[in-house]
Amino acid sequence: MKSLICAILLTFSLAGAAADPVAWKLADGPAKAVKPGARFTVNLVARVEEGWHLYSMKHVEDGPVATRIWLADGQPFQLAEAVKSSRPETLQDPSFNMEVELYEGEATFTLPLKVAAGSAAGAQTLVVNASYQSCNNKICLPPKTVKVELPVTVAK
Repeated sequence: MKSLICAILLTFSLAGAAADPVAWKLADGPAKAVKPGARFTVNLVARVEEGWHLYSMKHVEDGPVATRIWLADGQPFQLAEAVKSSRPETLQDPSFNMEVELYEGEATFTLPLKVAAGSAAGAQTLVVNASYQSCNNKICLPPKTVKVELPVTVAK
């Protein structure tokens, strides 16, 4: 009976929560066509609603779900180096009873990219995936994965 009450309360809590308190977008893409083999950088920006946060890319055993960013398969783009992120806040999280790294307000993830050699010229779509968990001071939403796209022109 106690677990049923907890499930009902969780359902009502989630119903009152924001559908997704984190909005993702790709920014600062290349201004002109990029040649095959060339490098460029884009920023994946997460805007987090007031009162909410998401966790850094640092995995902590038995801790919250870390943010993970990767490129979708089957596109002419690849990561040239590891994804870099803006500096997270480090706080003691009472929900997990441990120190965690998190972002409030906005987080920027910089993706150093390379156009694969032999890529077809013309309009292409860069597809970036992000999985993350957002929480406030009362609840954590289930982990979620989003797909963000940006048009990029590949030069001849």
